[in-house]
Order: sequence, then C-alpha cells, then structure tokens
Amino acid sequence: MYLTYRFRLKDRRLKELKRQAGAVNFVWNYCNDVMRRRWKESRKYTNDSDLHKLTAGSSKELQISAQTISMTHEELVQKAAQAKKPLRWRSAKKNLGWIPLNGQAFKLDKDRIIFMKRTYPFWKSRDIPEGGQVKSGSFSEDALGHWYINLVVKLPEEQFYQEPAKTSEVGIDPGLKTVMTLSTGEKFERNNLTKEYAIKLARAQRRGKKRQVKKIHAKIKNRRIDFSHKASTKLAKEHSLIFFGDVKSAKLAKTKMASSVNDAGWHQVKTLLAYKTIRRRGMLVVQNEQNSTVTCSACLSKTGPSGLSGLRVREWHCSSCGSAHERDVNAAKNILRLGQETLRASLNQPKGDTQK
Repeated sequence: MYLTYRFRLKDRRLKELKRQAGAVNFVWNYCNDVMRRRWKESRKYTNDSDLHKLTAGSSKELQISAQTISMTHEELVQKAAQAKKPLRWRSAKKNLGWIPLNGQAFKLDKDRIIFMKRTYPFWKSRDIPEGGQVKSGSFSEDALGHWYINLVVKLPEEQFYQEPAKTSEVGIDPGLKTVMTLSTGEKFERNNLTKEYAIKLARAQRRGKKRQVKKIHAKIKNRRIDFSHKASTKLAKEHSLIFFGDVKSAKLAKTKMASSVNDAGWHQVKTLLAYKTIRRRGMLVVQNEQNSTVTCSACLSKTGPSGLSGLRVREWHCSSCGSAHERDVNAAKNILRLGQETLRASLNQPKGDTQK
C-alpha cells in the first residue's frame, strides 16, 4: 500500500534544483524526439530499454543522477502509451520544475533530504508512520516558485487502513450550481471561485502584475482543493459504497459552460474519493447517469424536464405518479438505483461469461 507525502522545502534560493529541472527537460525532449522520429521513419515504438541505451553515461555531462534520467524516460514511455499520441515538449516557460528521484538516490534524515551531496531542509508538517518505507520521490515546483519534496511511501496494512466507513450506500449527482448533491438530500456547495476572483484577477492582468496574477490563481487552486479534500473525507467516512455520476466533463469543457465546469473540479473530487474510500475499506463506483434527470425516481417514468429549456427547471412533479422532485436529488437517487442494479448484475453473473 502506497501513499505520497508532500513537504515544502525551506530554502527558496534553489538555483541548483532549477538547473537540474532544466536537464530533466532536456532528457525528456531528446527521448521524445527519438520516439517521434523512429515512429515516423519505421512505424516502430521505442521502449524504455532503447532509451536507456541512448542515455547511458550522460549523467556526468548533464550533472544529474543516472536514476533521474532513467525515471524521466520511463515516465515518458508510460505517458506516451497511455495517450497513444506524441507528447508535448517540456520547457521552463510552459512547465513547472520536476525532478524524479529513485529511493536509492537520496537519503531522508528527519526534516532534511540529502541528494547529490546537497542538503535540502523542509517543513515536516506531519510524520511518516512507523514501518513506512520511502520507495521513490520527486522534487516539484509550484507556480509561485516554491519547491516541494514528494515522497512515495510503502505502508504496512495496519498503517494504511483507517477506521472503516459506516455501512451505507449513496448516489452522487455532480452539478454546477451545487458541486455535489447526494441521494440523501445533502448538498455540497461552494462559491464559483473563478467568478469570485474574476474582477481582482482582471485588474492585476491589466496592470501587468504577473506575480499577483500567479498568487490569485494559486489562491483559487488552494481553496478548490481544500473544499475537495474536506468533502471527500466526509463522504468516505459516512458511506462505504459511493456511486458517482459519470458526467462528461471533457465534453462540457468545450461548451459555453466551460468556465463553470472547470471550476466545479469533479475529476479532482473523484480522484480523492477513489483512494480515501479504499483506505476505509469502501468502494467508489463511477456510474453512467444517462436519463437520470428526466426519470422519476418513484415510478421510473421519463416525465422530467429535458432539453436546454429544461435546465432551468429545478423542481417538478411527475405526470404519471404525481411525485414532487428536486431535480438534483432525483438524479442522485436514480444514480444510486442504477449503480445498485449494475453492481448486483455483475455479482450475479457466472464466472467465465462475457457480455456481448
């Protein structure tokens, strides 16, 4: 069981880390170019072994760890396989600093990291549990120029798992006005942070205050992730089985609602819920939410508001059974029902059977 612990480095004058981050970008771009040219010329994929041969012995010239070079092209190959298309080039202007580390390349000494004969003190905001083994890590930079050390720690089961969640099931309907609505009727709401800081951000941009612009963006990001952490922790504690509506945020981000969709941060919440439910021996299921809004959760008739004009309708009555519904709560109840049916069908399916 693995967890990542993130600590901020104390020293802000980290020219050496910036130099090494530049060398990592050079390795990334070189390997990326090799992969592109090889595919263009022979239609052959380049694996990690090929790149290892090409970069062998370059650590002395680049003045970075050999393990860092190896982990850089390993990450490149892995991401290229996932994306199934050429990856972008890395540059200091477009990418924040990143230096991957192998667990054998650095030493952890209380609140210090010793790497390549240099010591980097950090603020140890929390302790690593006893029995945890640091397997790997990375240095990373944020938009304000602050550097962090990220430690990937392997924990024993008794340290990884937390108090089990309450035995209950819930459906979640993600939305724009309300970030999450539960089938129990509970709602998780916060202000649209993009709109809240829009005027302040515009003023800073007009005055050319780049540092202030970065600070505002960082503030928005921190408030968003703080909300996501608190909401996901509460949900993971109270529900052992969570069905989350599979909203197509990537498609919605290309519409007129792009700003609100990006601000909602559904993917962030799902990512946090995924590991927090596991730590409490629960489960997160992403459920198809098709027709969840127009279907009456009481009689299952499709009598609800539909189309663009129906988006404004927040409360409605079913014309078949007369039940009164609040739009988002009704959708969450349908997501719960559909999730239970799907899960039940998968559990009852005989082993070896495949769906056509």
